[in-house]
Amino acid sequence: MSNDLLQLRAEYLDLINRQLPEKAKQVRMPVRFNHCFARIVLDNLFGGCWYDFLSRKQPAYKQLEASQLEQAIAIARTLVEQPQQAFALNQNSLRWRGKLK
Repeated sequence: MSNDLLQLRAEYLDLINRQLPEKAKQVRMPVRFNHCFARIVLDNLFGGCWYDFLSRKQPAYKQLEASQLEQAIAIARTLVEQPQQAFALNQNSLRWRGKLK
């Protein structure tokens, strides 16, 4: 496995597991847990429920190619920098999952 891929995975995990939950403690966001941020980022990456595109038998981030990780990181960074965007991206995710009334 390339060093670049390992670095991208580490950056993605830091955003999902540390930076976004910390941001959610500081400002109003629609979710606060890491798995919820991962759902939002991955669903918006694929334009649908992520497990329609990846296996649920291993962590999603381990199945992403470098270009997909870069896009996921960009989405996650947007949520850190512009937390209000989380509302629209969460709505997308919930709509794709049939969770909106």
